[in-house]
Amino acid sequence: MLPVNGTLLNELIPQKPPFVLISMLHEVSEHRCVTTFRFSENHVLCSNGCLTAAGLLENIAQTCAVKVGYECYLVNKKVPLGFIGDIKDFRYARLPLTSEEIRTEITIEHQIFDVTLISGKVSVNGEEIASCKMKIFVEPEEKPVAPVHASK
Repeated sequence: MLPVNGTLLNELIPQKPPFVLISMLHEVSEHRCVTTFRFSENHVLCSNGCLTAAGLLENIAQTCAVKVGYECYLVNKKVPLGFIGDIKDFRYARLPLTSEEIRTEITIEHQIFDVTLISGKVSVNGEEIASCKMKIFVEPEEKPVAPVHASK
């Protein structure tokens, strides 16, 4: 079924246009996910012909989100919401230009309950341009509540 793009890709993540920062899902495994992204100069997180640092961070987070969304899609579950809880060691060598396609790879380092610790790397033509570690919180599935019966 991979690669995934277009409408199906947009259904796998909670973000909606114009705030989508991935164009194609290429690989998903138990601990890894790879996406690519092409953007235009009128993208909401583009400035002066470059994707902003905030755009790089959101792209990494959305790569994590699409991994979860794809896995949910395969088992017909609702795609949960996720939230960035922490960002560490964010570095970028340069910002990507609108003419460049970025490739983003996330690796899951630990998963504890509803918290996932990931490392993310963004590259252009094999050159790593950004990296960070993130803590992502995933909204837990709502469990049905048993009805309460009033006693007389």
